[in-house]
Order: sequence, then structure tokens, then C-alpha cells
Amino acid sequence: MDRYRILQVISSLRRGGAEHHLLNLCRYLTHAGHEPAVCTLSPVEDGLESAFVIDGVPLYRLPLRSLACLATPRADRSLRRIIERSGADLVHAHLFHAEVAGAWMAQRTSRPLVVTRHSTGLEFGGWRRAVSRAYAKRVSRCIAVSGEAAREALATGLAASKVVVLPNGVDTARFRPLGERERLEPRRALIAELFPGEASQGVVLVGSVGGLKAVKGHSVFMRAAAELRAAGGDEAAGAMRFVIFGDGAERESLTALSRSLGLESAFVLPGQRDDLDKMYSLLDVFVLTSFSEGVPLALLEAMSSGVACVASDVGGVGEVLEGAGTIVPSADVAGFAAAISRLVGDHALRIEMGRLARVRILERYNLDIWGHRTLDVYREALAGGPRL
Repeated sequence: MDRYRILQVISSLRRGGAEHHLLNLCRYLTHAGHEPAVCTLSPVEDGLESAFVIDGVPLYRLPLRSLACLATPRADRSLRRIIERSGADLVHAHLFHAEVAGAWMAQRTSRPLVVTRHSTGLEFGGWRRAVSRAYAKRVSRCIAVSGEAAREALATGLAASKVVVLPNGVDTARFRPLGERERLEPRRALIAELFPGEASQGVVLVGSVGGLKAVKGHSVFMRAAAELRAAGGDEAAGAMRFVIFGDGAERESLTALSRSLGLESAFVLPGQRDDLDKMYSLLDVFVLTSFSEGVPLALLEAMSSGVACVASDVGGVGEVLEGAGTIVPSADVAGFAAAISRLVGDHALRIEMGRLARVRILERYNLDIWGHRTLDVYREALAGGPRL
């Protein structure tokens, strides 16, 4: 088996979907006998650095306060030094700023460049589209996480022959369902932690995972929760409790919205957690209300954990969830409220939708399938070099 040294370049290592995607990829590559290294362009510590270090992945920092810094002799020397020290056979870039830096590396060192497009409508609008077109010939292969991301890649100047659709993968051994007895005690403890004084018996826990930022549409989730509470009266509605695991710039505005909607006792924002693999399976319903996505890792992890899912019909969500969950038009508060209510009121349906979600992940989105296909992309890039 060929052993590859891959330098993964990413704009930052904050706790987001692309960054966790990269952590999963490095873990897979290491397990498969390859040698990944990571270069972050952020000038500050962003949160996930320690996870890569603990896993033994070499970590480099090229602090760029703007892309203009790439043209300086100092940055050029740093780029060459990082390539040399990593021994990279290939450069794999994630997110816009890293793509530009990766294209610079490819030009200076003749390494093939692979890029991953993690989302649509967020990274490559306006002047960035023109920049993308300028370096498109330097890209050997582009991995798009959804059909929509692939179409955007074509619109930003990449040739169709270079673009492959490869959705995210998830570690199905780590993110797994728990049996009713197995989840009983940890679920009781979680509800007691999130809602002190609340008895876990009879509570239906509806949750989400994601950064507290506008694009995630968490306000839609809150407004749907308020509609459900207002329409309550039956025991199921009264027993619903809501949680979003994550942190970010929208915390203050979401807290204010929760207060204005009268949700203080029913909806909590406990912040970021490092044990999400243990949290998903304790939810009864997972909700994703994003306005824009690629193929969200949080959704795949919830599905792998056997949780019934309700999600916005954006990006590649429909491709993943169709027939194994409920898809709702983006920003449709009433639609989300109705979908959540249906699952909350039907325990058997929740169990069945969770089962279907788990099967879908095992069949199409498990880590081994994703990892093997990523290696195929690397082989093609290394065999052919940059395709002009």
C-alpha cells in the first residue's frame, strides 16, 4: 500500500463542521497508515488544536491576517518551510482562505492541490468568486460535499472533470444508539443538569447542535418551540424540553429571544461540549434549522446515533435525510413546529425514524466508505498532478 503524506490546510481550527470534518479525516488517514499534518492560517488559538496534538497529528501555523500577506517574502519562506518539514506529497485545502494559500503552495512547490467545498452560498460569493476563478487551474481535484456544493464549484471556475461529489462521513462506532435501559441513567443525569429539579420521567428532549451564529437559524427552532408550548395543554407539549449544544456570537441575542418568548424554563443553551458522542443518543428528537448547509456533520452524527431528525431542506440535507427523517422548508416555523409535534406525540414513530436514520448512515455515510473514496481522490490527484 502506498503511504501518503498529506498537508491539510484550513482557515482556522474553531469548533465548526469543516474543522471537525478535518479531525475525522486525519484520524481516518492515520488509522489507514498515512501521515496527515495540519496547517492553520489563524493567528490565534481557536479551540480544536489540542485535539490534533493529542492524536499525534503534526500542527503548523501560518498566521495570515489577510491574504495579501501571502505575497510577502516572509510568508513565502514559511510556506516552503512547512511543505518541507511536513514532507507533503499533496496539499488538501479546506475553506476559502486555505484554498488561496493552498493554490500558492501548489504553484511554488508543484504539489497537487485537492480542495473540499464544505458548504454553499457562504464562502465563494462576490470578489471571492473572481479569486477562485483565478486559481482554478491550480486545483487538481475538488471534493464537494453535496450536489449543490458541486454546482457552486463549477460556477467558481472548476472544470467538471475535477469535481467529485463526496458527502461527509461519520464514525458509526463512536456515534451509536443506546438501548432504552442503557440510556436511562445518563439521560436522567443530563436532564437534571440542564433543568435542575426536573424529573426525567415523561420529558421529551428536543435538541440541536451547532455554533450560535445566524446561518444556523436557531431562532427558528426557538420560535417553533414557543408555538408548541403555546399550543400545549396536553401532557406531551407540557413535557417538552429544548436544548442547543454550542456557542458563538448569537448567544446574547438568542438568550434575549428565549426570554421574550417565555421559554426560560424550557429552553437552555448550555454551551459547547466535548462529549457530543454521548449527548446525541440522549435526545428524543434532533432539529436542524440552518438557512444554508453543505452536508452538516451534526445531522449525520445525530442520525448515526439513532435519533429521529427534523431538518431544513437546504444544501445536501435532502439527499441525506429523504425517507429517513423529516425535511422542512428553511425558515418555516410552523412547519418545524408541526414536524416536532408529530414526533413528540408518537413514541413508536420516533423509534422507527431513528432506526431508519441509523441504517441510512451505515449504508451510505460511514467513515470507511468516505475515507476510501477520499483516498481514491488523492490517488487520482497524485497520478495526474494539476489538470489544467
